[in-house]
Amino acid sequence: MNQVISPILDKFKTINGRDFFDVEDLNYLLPSDKLEAERANLSLVLRKHLWRGNFRAPIAALLEKGGAKIIDIGCGQGGWIFDMALEYPSSIFIGIDVDSSFFPPIDKCPPNVCFLTCNVTYGIPFPKETFDFVYLDMMFAGFTESQWSNLIKDIIRVLKFDGWIESSEPTFRFQNMGKTTKWIYDTAVKASMKERGVNVHISTMIPKFFESNDELTDIQCVKIEYPIGDWYGYFGKYSVNNVRRVFHSMVFVPQYMGITYDEYTELLKDLVKESNENKTYTHLQRCFAKKTLFTSL
Repeated sequence: MNQVISPILDKFKTINGRDFFDVEDLNYLLPSDKLEAERANLSLVLRKHLWRGNFRAPIAALLEKGGAKIIDIGCGQGGWIFDMALEYPSSIFIGIDVDSSFFPPIDKCPPNVCFLTCNVTYGIPFPKETFDFVYLDMMFAGFTESQWSNLIKDIIRVLKFDGWIESSEPTFRFQNMGKTTKWIYDTAVKASMKERGVNVHISTMIPKFFESNDELTDIQCVKIEYPIGDWYGYFGKYSVNNVRRVFHSMVFVPQYMGITYDEYTELLKDLVKESNENKTYTHLQRCFAKKTLFTSL
């Protein structure tokens, strides 16, 4: 048992009570612990409510027909996978993530689901033209720009011709911010790049990554408003809690503000207050594209 567990424990380091991956070439900004798993579940529910569904690519008929193979990159606890697998029981769903700590037990999974531990910065461990649909969700805090570029290329490799890729990310650009919120936000954006080389505004580059690959066609990007604060009723109440928890998870931010983590925690109360007063909001973005086989004339 110790031989199995010790390599797992060695992958993490604890900062201000939160567990982070301590692995070379892994640049994920947010923790990998129970608190983050709970927040991610809340975020998934909120996003599905706003989008009125789990995807935007035109693949419903294929999923209903059955036999389709779908992979979710960075699947976390597998919430999206479970939801999709139950709705489309005749298709196959695979979730991969660098952290298997929160994968559901095998005996609790639907028969058309499986999970694999994988660091996709080293490549997606499947042959070319394996999947009909490749899905990425909320990976804005996970990769450098060069890693994103390489990942998109590898996704295209494992995607079948006439298959679809979809990326669902926040724009991470907040509107109607108060003074304290802007201080926290501006510092977090800069600190993310300095600490891990992560551009949290990666959503603006996703269309460019798609367009730079000749095999992708029918590229579409859709944005939807994401209200933050009690001013938007129950949804806003939960969304502002989600946003507060995201910033609270960025434990490296306070040092760039010249304050302690406890002082930072108190400042986040002002973020909630200002969001309610100023009707703060941001946007979510979904981009999807089709892999097409080009033939010479």
